[in-house]
Amino acid sequence: MSYCIIFPGQGTQFVGMSKGLDLGTGIGQGLLRLMEKGPLDELSRTINAQPAVFAATIALWEKSELPTPDFVMGHSLGEYTALAVAGVLSRQDALDLVNSRAEFMEGALPLGVSGMAAVLGLEADAVRSAISDVEDLWIANINGGKQVVISGMISSIDKAVPLLKDAGARRVVPLKISVASHCPLMTNASKKLAQVLDAKALEKPRIRVVFNATAREAQDPAAMKMLLARQLVDPVLWDESVKYVVSQGITRFVEIGPRSVLAPLVKRIYPEAHVEAITQG
Repeated sequence: MSYCIIFPGQGTQFVGMSKGLDLGTGIGQGLLRLMEKGPLDELSRTINAQPAVFAATIALWEKSELPTPDFVMGHSLGEYTALAVAGVLSRQDALDLVNSRAEFMEGALPLGVSGMAAVLGLEADAVRSAISDVEDLWIANINGGKQVVISGMISSIDKAVPLLKDAGARRVVPLKISVASHCPLMTNASKKLAQVLDAKALEKPRIRVVFNATAREAQDPAAMKMLLARQLVDPVLWDESVKYVVSQGITRFVEIGPRSVLAPLVKRIYPEAHVEAITQG
C-alpha cells in the first residue's frame, strides 16, 4: 500500500526521549544528558530541542525498518528529517543544518520575549481577521481541523487571546517553543540560514518530498535551499500539504517522532485516511 511518512517538529521533546535509541555520533554528551535526565526547561530551549527531536526521530525511522515510502514530509523542523530520509542530506549534514537553524532562531530575539500559541476552534481566515490589528503577531501554521498557530511577541499573543475567544476560539494554548517561528521576526535567522545552505551540497530526492512553504514538491537543489530558508518566515501550510498528498493517491500516513502530534491532524483533514504512529512516548 502506498504511503507517506510524516515527521513532527519542535515541541515533541520530553525527558527520556532517547531511551533505547541509537542516536549516532553527532549528538554531544551534554545534549544526550538533557534528553535522558532533563531538566525539561533546558531541553525545551530551541538550541537543544531541535537537534534532540531530529536525532530521536531519525533514529526511530532507522529502527522501524519500514519499507521506502512514496512520500515524506515534515512539520517545520521535521522537514529536515524528511530530507535526510529522502537522501537529499546525509544524517550528519542534516544535523549540522538543524544546529545552525536552532542557533540562528534562538539568537534572533532575547529569550522570553517571543513565542507561539495554538488557536483551537477557528479557521485561518477567522484567526487572521481577529488578530489583524495586533502588531508583531502572525499566523505561523495552518494545521487543519480548525487548528491554527500564531507566532510573535508574547505581549502581542496576550493581547490577542481575548480577541480570539470573542471570535469563537475554544482555547488558545501556549506552545513549548521558545521562539517565534515562521514569521517575519525570523528574517535575520532566515538570511543567515540561507548563507549556510549555500555552502551545502543537496542531492535530488529519492523519495517525493512536499515542502511546508508551498505545499508542493520540489526536486531542484537550489529550489530546496530557497524553500528551507523561506520556511523560517513563511507559515507552514500543513492542511494544504496533506490535501496535496491525498490528491496524489495516498491514503496511508505513518507519523514517526518522539510524540504523536500530526496523526490526529491528518485524520481531521482527511477522515478516510489510515493513520499510524511510531513514537517514544
